[in-house]
Amino acid sequence: MDNLASMVEGHRERLREKFLRSGLSGFHDYEVIELLLTLATPRRDCKGPAKAALQHFKTLQGVLEAHPAELSAIPG
Repeated sequence: MDNLASMVEGHRERLREKFLRSGLSGFHDYEVIELLLTLATPRRDCKGPAKAALQHFKTLQGVLEAHPAELSAIPG
């Protein structure tokens, strides 16, 4: 495993541990989206796409209510 893959995997694990410790209450909106993306996106950095989705749709609710075609247009 290269260094970047190791860092990504470590970040995913830290994100998961944070969720298990405190639920979503301690999360920024982009971290909630990032956590959801990690469940469906193996071995890729999900922070960038999470932040891009939040910037595009403005709120966590906007991201969650977006049409799948709109979400697919977000890079990453």
